[in-house]
Amino acid sequence: MARKPRILLRADASHEIGFGHLARACALSEEIEAKGCEPHVMAGGDATAIRAWARDRGVAVDLRDWSATQVLHAADDPRTTAIVIDGAALATELVPKLPDRLRAIVVDDGGKIPLALSAVVNQNIHAPQLAATYPRARLRLLGRRYTMLRRDIRRYTRGSCRPITHGRLRVIVTFGGSDAANATSRLLSLVPEDRALELVVITGPGFRDDLALAAAASLATQRGHDVDVRRAPEDPGSLFVSADAAICCAGGTLGELAFLGCPALAYATTSEQVIPARTQVREGLIYGGRRWSETADDMLRADMLTFLLDDAGRLEQRHRALATIDSDGARRVVEEAVLAG
Repeated sequence: MARKPRILLRADASHEIGFGHLARACALSEEIEAKGCEPHVMAGGDATAIRAWARDRGVAVDLRDWSATQVLHAADDPRTTAIVIDGAALATELVPKLPDRLRAIVVDDGGKIPLALSAVVNQNIHAPQLAATYPRARLRLLGRRYTMLRRDIRRYTRGSCRPITHGRLRVIVTFGGSDAANATSRLLSLVPEDRALELVVITGPGFRDDLALAAAASLATQRGHDVDVRRAPEDPGSLFVSADAAICCAGGTLGELAFLGCPALAYATTSEQVIPARTQVREGLIYGGRRWSETADDMLRADMLTFLLDDAGRLEQRHRALATIDSDGARRVVEEAVLAG
């Protein structure tokens, strides 16, 4: 019996860069396996956090400090037909050395990649504007049509979050898998007391500021809020669908929230998130959109107050964001780029 074609997926995750790159690789891995091929997720970075993250999601990850030589050796295997590389730095290191027979697909956020590629994928909402910055990519898959949602999110029905606008709101607070800026603690310490909330605080496997978070949770409780801290929950989607609103970073979480129908107040915690965040504010898909490092405490309190008190605005935002996304992004990437003949 013929052995299955193998697809390599190379991505890193750590406290500094978060877990978004690995999450996208795993979403593609699920679709590749569903198509009858063999995915090989090659992950490096924070070993302890990655191991816990992958275990909770039932994802097979080959975890080690991958050198370029090791990746190229795997690429030389005649069963390997394609490699998906998430991140411009990794792509710059690996793509020029890959064998010509291999399809090279790069998942990117920032644009300006001059490499010769079989395909480039950029799921950000502003990505269609970046087409010219990938001059040597034969195929450009750009925009929210190619949002790579993991199975643990898309197993829920699109729009399954049904937020209320009255009474005590249930609000998710999450700033990704690591939250290198410790935005969670700062935000929690500043939540205004004008409207009592049920705050569900999600910290990822790479989060390190537990003492600061405990102090911030105590302040929020003193202001009349209920605070429930969930450390690296196995099923974050179940928490998202039960929420009335979310406050988060402007990364991949916004795609998940848009798909589920949860309105969001979001901040750009990295440079790559700035333009996507501003674009989504301009199109009425999210509130906020400021660069986190440039947002003073009084501005942050004012943003939260506006967001939490604007019941009609949150519902309108929900409808607009929901219209931008479906569950088929990862499947499209696999069919159109990874397994394309």
